[in-house]
Formats: sequence, C-alpha cells, structure tokens
Amino acid sequence: MSEEIMLTEQQQAEALHKQITGFGEVIYQSLYGMCTAIKQMRDSKLYRALGHSTFEEYAEEKLGMSRSQAYNYITIAEKLTEDFVQPVGQIGMRKLLMLTALTDEQRDEITGTVDLSTVTVKQLQQEIYDLKAKALDDRQDSLKQLQEKQARIGELMDERTAARKKIKELETQVQELESRPVEVAVPEPSHEIQNMQDAMRRINAEQEAYNARVQDEHFKQVQEIHAKHRAETDALRAEYEEKLAAAQSAEAPAPDSKEIFKAYLANAIDAAKRMTAFLAAHPNEPCRAQAEKFFQTMLQEVQA
Repeated sequence: MSEEIMLTEQQQAEALHKQITGFGEVIYQSLYGMCTAIKQMRDSKLYRALGHSTFEEYAEEKLGMSRSQAYNYITIAEKLTEDFVQPVGQIGMRKLLMLTALTDEQRDEITGTVDLSTVTVKQLQQEIYDLKAKALDDRQDSLKQLQEKQARIGELMDERTAARKKIKELETQVQELESRPVEVAVPEPSHEIQNMQDAMRRINAEQEAYNARVQDEHFKQVQEIHAKHRAETDALRAEYEEKLAAAQSAEAPAPDSKEIFKAYLANAIDAAKRMTAFLAAHPNEPCRAQAEKFFQTMLQEVQA
C-alpha cells in the first residue's frame, strides 16, 4: 500500500515538474502559472518524491534557479493576482517584484499613471518612492488635522465651562432675590438675565452636539490610523516569519537563539515605540487602557 502511495506522489511530482518547465518555455505568456506552480511545489513538498530533501535543492538542480530566484517567483504568486500579472508579465521580474511591495490601491495608481512596458527600473523605483512619500505626507496631514480638532475641542470645553460658571452665578443671584422677605420688593428676573440664560442654554446644547460629533469623527480617524499601523506591523512580522521559516526549511545549521531573540526584540521595541508615539500624539483613554493591558499581559507571559 505504501509503495502505491509513493508511486502516486512521484507521478504527481513528475507532472508538476513538467508543468513548471513547460511554463518556463513560454514564461511571458504563462508567468503567473509558473509562479503558482513553483509555490505549490514548495508548499506541498512534492519535491521529495523527486529525490530532493529541500525545495532549494530541487530549484537549483531541476530548475537551474538560485534560492532567491525561486522565492521571487513565489513572492509574485503570493502578492499579485493573475489578472494583474497576465497583461504586464512582459515587463520583467524586477519590475514585478517592485510592485509586490505596494498595496492594491498603490498599484492601481501606479498603473494608471505609468506605462510599465516602457518605464525603466530606475524611473519606476522613483515613482514608487514618490507615491509612498505622498502617502506619508497625507498621513502626517491627517495627524495634524486630528491635533487641530483636539485643540478645538479643548477650546470648546473651556468655553462651555465658562458659560456654565456664568449661568451658575446668575442662578445664584436669582435665588438670593427670591429668598428675601416678602415685605421687600422682589423684582422679577430681568429680561436681560432671562435672555442670557436662554442664550447660555442654547450655546451649551450646541457645544455639546458639536463636541459629540467631533469626538465621533476623531475616534473613527484614530481607529483607521491604528488599523493601518497594525496592518503594517503585521505585514513586517509576517515577512520576517516567512523568511525565518524559509531559512529553517533549508535544513541549514540552526541559527543562534540570541540572534533570533535580538530580531524579535528589535521588532517589539520598534512596535512599542510607534505605539507610544501614537498614544502621545492622540491621547485617548480606551486606546491607552488597551495598550496598558497588552503590556501587562506580555510581562506576565515573559515572567511565566
């Protein structure tokens, strides 16, 4: 029974290898198919049925590719879609790899403004740099707008406090007049006082409504920025873990645990600094409470 299973895996491996080499003959027409087939060979580990202990060994001996070349094809399969690659496959691997570092929205913007078939690698690199710089500027502008809104909220709070204090003083004056003996003529609150009280109540209601609306917009924008930051952090972590897994799968000597710890520690410190800077720029009690809970939990796990 085991021989039949091994024979089936070998047949699958042979068929998949033929598919890969066949795609290689018409690489520009079937580039994405070749990328996905190479990825499937690595993920399924069918290269073992061809007598190779590692994927890197299979890529070098059977495909004539270096480890980096093979993983470049896998990166294209993982980061880009077939609908995107097929029309632009002739632009070359270097350009395609540069495009894998962009988000879907950024790739759409690049392809809408740049002719990928004629642009040079250097020009495309500059376009990507300008695009990311613009995205960073937009983010900084958003942060500035949030800070301005926070300052405006503070001003409104001060104005509301002053208005409430004035109303309290007027109400105290009215109460003093009403508490005087009957024989003393107690004048009715003047129209000026009544008008001021009405005006203060309207101002207070308008300020509370505006404050609630601004707070809601502020919290929503803070959530969006936090989500983007978390996505970037997760992407960096996933990229490092993928590289680490690839290095381990090559069956090379185990890396020094201290070096691995340094890498993890560097990523953790960077993430902690970004979170601290974010909370300093955007003071928000729910976010601060979640951050404190996260650090306490991590400290407990480390001490366990």
